[in-house]
Amino acid sequence: MARLCPLCNGMTPMHVFCLKCGRRMTEEGRKEDIKGQYSPYMDRESFSIDMNNDVTIGDHLCVHLYYCEMCGTWEHRAVQPIQI
Repeated sequence: MARLCPLCNGMTPMHVFCLKCGRRMTEEGRKEDIKGQYSPYMDRESFSIDMNNDVTIGDHLCVHLYYCEMCGTWEHRAVQPIQI
């Protein structure tokens, strides 16, 4: 069975609200896609500790970044892939 991210594949929306101002944040894509042009070629451990020293990914998670246009805050959310 294949595993896929329901957010990447448009199967489900995810609404994230800013912890600072409460405004709905904009989903900016996967963390691996935003980190730079060579990020697809970097090992997963390069991304494992980032953004305030929190563990942000694992082999089974798809991490998406969210941005608050009101206060400039970035947050990340890990999405559990589903099996199809």
